[in-house]
Amino acid sequence: MPITGRIIEEQKNFFVVDTPSGQVTATTSGGLKKQRTRVCTGDIVEVTIINTAPLRGVITTVGKRSSFIKRPALANCSHLFCICTWREPPLNLETLDRLLFCAQVYELQPCIVFNKIDLNTDKDDREMHKIINSYTAIGYPLFSTSAATHEGIDALVDFCADRISVCAGLSGVGKSTLLSVIFPDVNFRTGPLSSDSTRGIHTTTSIRLLPLRGGGYIADTPGLAFIDLPAVPEEDVVLYFPELAQCIGKCRFNDCIHDNEPGCFVAEKIEEGTIAPWRHNHYLKIRREMAERRKLYR
Repeated sequence: MPITGRIIEEQKNFFVVDTPSGQVTATTSGGLKKQRTRVCTGDIVEVTIINTAPLRGVITTVGKRSSFIKRPALANCSHLFCICTWREPPLNLETLDRLLFCAQVYELQPCIVFNKIDLNTDKDDREMHKIINSYTAIGYPLFSTSAATHEGIDALVDFCADRISVCAGLSGVGKSTLLSVIFPDVNFRTGPLSSDSTRGIHTTTSIRLLPLRGGGYIADTPGLAFIDLPAVPEEDVVLYFPELAQCIGKCRFNDCIHDNEPGCFVAEKIEEGTIAPWRHNHYLKIRREMAERRKLYR
């Protein structure tokens, strides 16, 4: 009789499946291999047990996914925490906006986390909160955390309850260190910033889901930074910038792409300070990338 569980770790030759009977080490069935069905961490699967001590089985069925990230492969995630820092490494607003864009394309709820706030000076905090106010005005949930002092950790964990969340960000922003505070019994390999740059050293090598005591999981992923943006039609890029999407239909021309056209409502909002100019610049840059990608593949 097959049992249902969730894949919580993918290794080279097997999967670890979390089931009501315990964790099962499993391989995929010949039928799934013939169908070339991609099985990955986060999938809900049916497993036929072939050995009880230790628990081993064969995955025979993969359930329908609510979401899917291609690289590294992760299914059924609901929230993406975009981890950034103000000082070490310095805040990169373009990276943050690209992460937010990716989250929404993949149909994940994006959340922003400013980590390492213990390193901030009073001036840093004032400048950081100007940026925070810009993003909270758009509607993005936002947390400020410190692994060193544990500030903000409880609020972050409470938000993760009964969900599958994943953390992304540049190397060195403290993803593994944050996870080590949330999961003190799990060994994480963490590394310092590299000596020749402000970017850190990747320390996680395989993707796994870590169960929270209150229900839900947080994914420990290898260098998830979404360097490669998912492809969308360039005219749809505006839909993934919520404050720009609200301006659709309010410009003088229906085909306005918000790039210095006369009567552009977005330009008016930038002038009055309602829309952050860097957000608009990053929207235009991603739009151009999507247009070039379409021309390349055509």
